[in-house]
Amino acid sequence: MDRTMKYIFACGGTGGHIFPAFSVAEELKRRDPASEILYVCGKLDIENEIFKMVLGERVLSVESAPFTGGRSLLSPHFLIKLTKGFAFAVNLLKRERPDAVVGFGGYFSFPVLLAARMRGIPCLVHEQNVVPGVANRILGPYVDGMALSFTETKGYFKSSVKTRLTGNPVRLSIERGAGREEALKFFGFEKNRKTVLILGGSQGAESINTLFLNALGYFGETFKKNIQVLHLCGRMSPESAQKTIREAGVYAKAFSFFDRMDLVYAVTDLAVGRAGATFLAEISTKNIPAILIPYPFGSGHQKLNATVFSQMHQAIVLVQAGLTAEKMAWHIEGLARENSGSVPRNGASSDTRPNARELLADFIMETASKNAKP
Repeated sequence: MDRTMKYIFACGGTGGHIFPAFSVAEELKRRDPASEILYVCGKLDIENEIFKMVLGERVLSVESAPFTGGRSLLSPHFLIKLTKGFAFAVNLLKRERPDAVVGFGGYFSFPVLLAARMRGIPCLVHEQNVVPGVANRILGPYVDGMALSFTETKGYFKSSVKTRLTGNPVRLSIERGAGREEALKFFGFEKNRKTVLILGGSQGAESINTLFLNALGYFGETFKKNIQVLHLCGRMSPESAQKTIREAGVYAKAFSFFDRMDLVYAVTDLAVGRAGATFLAEISTKNIPAILIPYPFGSGHQKLNATVFSQMHQAIVLVQAGLTAEKMAWHIEGLARENSGSVPRNGASSDTRPNARELLADFIMETASKNAKP
């Protein structure tokens, strides 16, 4: 294209709705460094933390509120927030005149896509989960395209909705990966030990932290000597978590938040975490065996994510209700034994098919071409 393309990415709420936007933005910028991308998100603290990773990019916040069913339409709070968000989006689109608007799910994306549709601006939605979210299900029949991460998602939309399987894009730094030796040195880990990653820092994952710390007492002594733990513990004190793990006889490093996930995955031989779409896409790209404990509340979408994912990836799905520390320890040791004969991973990806980042960028550019501004 001979002119600068401008895209608005409506994303927010959680990292699962934001990181795919970062990933495909990298690809669009790679193809055309002059491309302009404006992010529109909500006003949550976690968003402020995540968007620090793209300092220098334009980021704006929009008002909105979650749709919880028909009763939302009777809620003054919901209607006021939605109206404010829609008015903001209309003014934004008038001023920016983007070639396309791309929504990545979450209720913050809804007023932006609604305004874009009403103004005739090409719109595309990317759905990360097996079960589409409320905003995406409502918008499906009205947007120009629906990019899917799982084949099974197509069944949730009418045949008239234009869907395309793109997968869930992973950031280029993670796909390329850091070298294992570099990562081992960074964390102070030994190359002959298996590294267990505990992801307890995502939304609603605090219980994973507690379960794992209690599970340490059920590990065999030999197993403890053969592993090292990398614990991303979120709001739990990393100093306290690290001290507890080391006192149990396992070498560990703990962090509240860590943005160099390329280093994390380069040393990881086994991961334990929720079943958020971004985490699943990343461990799939890096071919890391996992124990998945889906978030038990909300819409239950993580449970289906985990079920579908485990059919094509080495993963054990555990239901949180009734899950004990002893059972968690048993499964971690068991999965580690299954992979005990494997050569330590080098952080490289083995999938040579066109990746999700490229496929989604193709879909976005095709959609934007409908605008065809001179």
